[in-house]
Amino acid sequence: MNDLDTADPNIQTAILEALSEGLSAAVLLYDKNDLVVFASQQIASIMRVQPRLLMPRTRIRDLLAAMYDAGIRLVADTHNYRRALGREDWVAEQIAGLWKERSESLERPGPDRWLNITKRRLPSGYGICVIKDVSEQKKREEQWRLDTERVQVTEEVLDNLPFPISVKDRNSTFVAVNKANCDFLDLPPDAILGHKGTDINNKAFEDRLAPINQHVYETGDPIQLPERITRPDGSTALTIVHKYRIGKPGRYYLVTVKQDVSSVVAGASADHSLQSSEWVSAFVPIDMTRDLAPAAIDHSAAAVAGAKILIVSRFADTVAGAIDVLARAAADVSAAADADEFALFLQLAAEADVRIDLVVIDARMPAELAQIAEAYGVAALRVADASFGPDLPLRVAAELARPHDEVVLPATEGQPVQSLPKAESVDVLVAEDNEVNQIVFSQIIEGLGYRYVLAVDGEEAVRLWREHSPRLVLMDVTLPKLTGFEASAAIRALEDGADSVPIIGVLPQAFDRDREACIDAGMNDVILKPISPEALDTVFQRYLTSAEIEAQA
Repeated sequence: MNDLDTADPNIQTAILEALSEGLSAAVLLYDKNDLVVFASQQIASIMRVQPRLLMPRTRIRDLLAAMYDAGIRLVADTHNYRRALGREDWVAEQIAGLWKERSESLERPGPDRWLNITKRRLPSGYGICVIKDVSEQKKREEQWRLDTERVQVTEEVLDNLPFPISVKDRNSTFVAVNKANCDFLDLPPDAILGHKGTDINNKAFEDRLAPINQHVYETGDPIQLPERITRPDGSTALTIVHKYRIGKPGRYYLVTVKQDVSSVVAGASADHSLQSSEWVSAFVPIDMTRDLAPAAIDHSAAAVAGAKILIVSRFADTVAGAIDVLARAAADVSAAADADEFALFLQLAAEADVRIDLVVIDARMPAELAQIAEAYGVAALRVADASFGPDLPLRVAAELARPHDEVVLPATEGQPVQSLPKAESVDVLVAEDNEVNQIVFSQIIEGLGYRYVLAVDGEEAVRLWREHSPRLVLMDVTLPKLTGFEASAAIRALEDGADSVPIIGVLPQAFDRDREACIDAGMNDVILKPISPEALDTVFQRYLTSAEIEAQA
């Protein structure tokens, strides 16, 4: 019974079915008269034909015709899988292919299906055809190809962006840089990739940067830093440095983007609407020349030493961190946990004739605290939670160096805010809690010649809207206390039937759901971060200048 020709037909069929299963493929055997000798059961599912057409002695022509009627169109032209052929022409083409001595092709019966078909005609006249569904493999290959193209496009886009961009892994090793970053550092890519920051920059600079990078990497909280950078070639740039984390747990990366705002500064200073000395001090001086002396990095200690600083925050960890970093700069630091304790502290200090140089207010505390400080003639600095870190002495030093001859609404991080009498009408209300973004808004709006006021949370935005009746509101959607959506809805609810103020939502990303939420909250339009002078000018031209023209008509 070892001779297959004399074996029981059922045993032969079982052996061939087992072979087909082992190959994970459909097997078709046919004789020199093009009659089916054996057809494995997989053919029925792959070719969508009735099992009766797989019986021995069935004509191959009839099997192919049934495949055609079922919608199967085997054509090797993968770019034109719907190539039109009539039924008889298609069947004749397939039969002709069966008589080739040997052939292998990748054929596509549909847009999402690929079949690998191997055919062989033996000298005896018998033929064998092995059909394997490779759709999943091809889909993976197609996805890999698309992913590769997407990576190439992304790399090309990053390389052509004007912003210096770099990416570090968990070991602080550079794994990606774009051309702008290479130009900024005056180094070729090979001198950056695979190296750590300590291999490129001086130790003092890296020591300052390390805790900031570690904080972003561990918490995922993005940080924005204003820096006045002296580049290796000696040129100076005013930049907003954005740091944020990407990736998944265990595979996080730190992305750093430097946004040069020097041109914005130049435009603001050109019309004398802004004295750069009032706000450039908020930009941390960074010298990236190779022979940098450590003393050039941090000059804040001398400015802060001996200053009497009062920290106001209900968060114990924030207070402890602020006291630690300011005490190391030799400042005299105290703390208050709420408005009552804060007011009592100021009262006792005034009665004892003790001068308080600066009040540092956690931005999560009520905005009225700045007004309490104002009543006692003490300068106030509102600071976001993320800024109560190593850079706090620099921000305090910048604020201490800024003139405080006139009361301002509300001072933030050494940033100049246009002085305005209470209840005076303004052009633009900016609701933004991020200090760096406030600086950018201020310089652009000043440069465009509009009067503005800043709100650091949603509640303050609603209050300042009622007090100043702005002609337009720029509303960040991620405000504390009340979100931008909630603040916008509150303004709409409070409007008394007069002309509605245009509210422009400020979004960090262009997600359709966020745009829809802005419209649902009563906003008129949206703009995206990072903010540019061109984007704001377009908004003002549309909602302010056009309104003036209509009013005059």
